[in-house]
Amino acid sequence: MHSLTLVSSLASLICVVGVRAQNGSGSHGPPADANPLAFGFYATPEIQQPVRLEVTGVIPTWIKGSLYRGAAGTWDVGNLTAEHWFDGFSRNHRFEIANGQVEYRSRNASDEVADFVRETGLYPGGSYGSDPCKIVFGAFEAVFRDGTHPHGNTSSNNVPVAWIPNYPGLARNVTTFGSPFETLVTTTDANVLQQIDPVTLEPVEVFTYQSANEDLVTGGASAAHSAFDPDGSIYNFVLDKSKSPPEYRVFKIGQPNGDGRILANITDAPPAYIHSLFSTENHLILIVWQADYGKKATTITGSLKPWDPARKTLFYVIDKGNGGVVSKYVSDDAFFAFHECNAFEDKSGALVIDLPVFETYHFLTAALVTNLRANVGPNSNGSAMNDIPANFTRYLLPNHGAAAKAANGSLITHKAIKVFELDYKLHNIELPRINEKYAGQAYQYVYGVHTVKPGYFVDSLIKIDTHTQTSRVWNPTTNHLPSEPVFIANPQGTAEDDGVLLTVAMDAERKKSSMIVINATTMAEIGRAQMPIAMGYGFHGIFGSGH
Repeated sequence: MHSLTLVSSLASLICVVGVRAQNGSGSHGPPADANPLAFGFYATPEIQQPVRLEVTGVIPTWIKGSLYRGAAGTWDVGNLTAEHWFDGFSRNHRFEIANGQVEYRSRNASDEVADFVRETGLYPGGSYGSDPCKIVFGAFEAVFRDGTHPHGNTSSNNVPVAWIPNYPGLARNVTTFGSPFETLVTTTDANVLQQIDPVTLEPVEVFTYQSANEDLVTGGASAAHSAFDPDGSIYNFVLDKSKSPPEYRVFKIGQPNGDGRILANITDAPPAYIHSLFSTENHLILIVWQADYGKKATTITGSLKPWDPARKTLFYVIDKGNGGVVSKYVSDDAFFAFHECNAFEDKSGALVIDLPVFETYHFLTAALVTNLRANVGPNSNGSAMNDIPANFTRYLLPNHGAAAKAANGSLITHKAIKVFELDYKLHNIELPRINEKYAGQAYQYVYGVHTVKPGYFVDSLIKIDTHTQTSRVWNPTTNHLPSEPVFIANPQGTAEDDGVLLTVAMDAERKKSSMIVINATTMAEIGRAQMPIAMGYGFHGIFGSGH
């Protein structure tokens, strides 16, 4: 304990920083005059035991299973504010749905980190965008199961972004039953994963991809969003920036044993912050958009090079079965992105890639908690700089066959073709989701968050028809801030869009959140389960059917 106190004292001598005191209630909750749409950027209560939610409208009885969502429980611990939206202290949420009713519970997932921060006033290790003067290295020991250590800590890291169900080779390692998944794992933009109990949400263990293959070095960057095969095998990459040149190691972790296999080593691409790995039935696509590392810093945002319009986007295509980079492309435009809508192979063997595209990486710096607390909704003065959605864009990677490589076997860089980009005002979208039956296949519909009123961060949900390039919008009459919509297919349905969307939305009029059910065909709301709290704003969810 004395060493932690010493670290805190030294830090205060080295760097004088403004410290944000908690509000008068001592809860770090929103101040009395806060905009209700910003409530999700403040501390919210943890509810460990299930509570029955009040349902209005109708929740179809064919929906049976659990919706899991990741979020932050708070950004404020002790005298420290984790200043970037992506640096919140993680909390997981479960909505258990059966017989038209909903039960809800939540559980913190980074208490060991929070305890250290409360003790020292410092954030351990690197962060996304918090004050560098409040970050400390070496004073907080986090142990990961990584091939060297047989066991990891439970909650010594923030792992709040995406989900992997039934992780290959992972032992159940829990004593409770009654879940749609054998195991459940959360991920982030680093080579760190966390197993949680899929019933109670209790943290179980932190581990790394190095536990599957020693070359997948702990400490490297990775995509929060892995790619998946129908059998549950997962694909991702680890970016090893300690190498010269930096190296992307694209890998597969296969069912059932969780063995890790390196599929490709890429050394001719700039090291970049890449949030998602794209996938078709037979190929992976590593899209190296522009968010290039190049400056020494303790945060991701601080380490990025300035935007360079001349640095175009690179596309590397990897063979899932045989491994190896089989083709390489470059676009005519520089862009940034977070997520995949979908990707598939057309009849000619070309790869079709749909994604929301940003003109620059400006949102990474806009997503500071102080900025979002102050400037979301009515306080925004109509500025769209803080809004999440981007431009729905389709690229085509033509199939060049044997011409993808030169006579000596080296790759030829071919042109990626921008097929179309939808009008931003009408069709902006982010946090995209589809009917997962069509993942990696030709498809028609994609759903996501949308902004009708500029400056409202997100205020609605959108359904885009990729065939007709038209859209439908769920836009409630009172101000709401919805989360990523998760598509649940009707088990009796045959159409791609026959199902519902589940979203968690902050209702500014009620000043609390609700889990809302929306008809995925018509985009009309059909029911909601009203929560007793305002739920912290997070990123992604996953649904598991049955128990």
